[in-house]
Amino acid sequence: IGLFAAGITSAITAPLAAAYVANSCFGWNAKVTDLRFRVVWMVVLFIGVITLSFGIRPIVIIQFAQVANGLLLPIIGIILIWIVNKASVLGNFKNSIWQNISAIIIIILVIVLGAKSIFTVFGIL
Repeated sequence: IGLFAAGITSAITAPLAAAYVANSCFGWNAKVTDLRFRVVWMVVLFIGVITLSFGIRPIVIIQFAQVANGLLLPIIGIILIWIVNKASVLGNFKNSIWQNISAIIIIILVIVLGAKSIFTVFGIL
């Protein structure tokens, strides 16, 4: 029963979260009752329903997401470090040397964990 309840609540809240992200990214300032918000919510929900209706195994999708995260997270982290060190972007608020050292340690850790994740999915480890 617990697993079923978790699945049902996730099926509702994940599309809702996607609608909130779209609302923020596009600067809509829409409320939950607005048409744009509900359309995004329903489209994401129906993509999930359609995907499962065609017999695509959720494990395959989860593995794909795991590999995508393992590849993208280090790249995004490196780009963020580069941006937060540009005085033209952040002015006097750019990173200090200690913040950069911390960020580099975290990026190295993320690269190691991402590689481990990818290797595990492909059965290399």
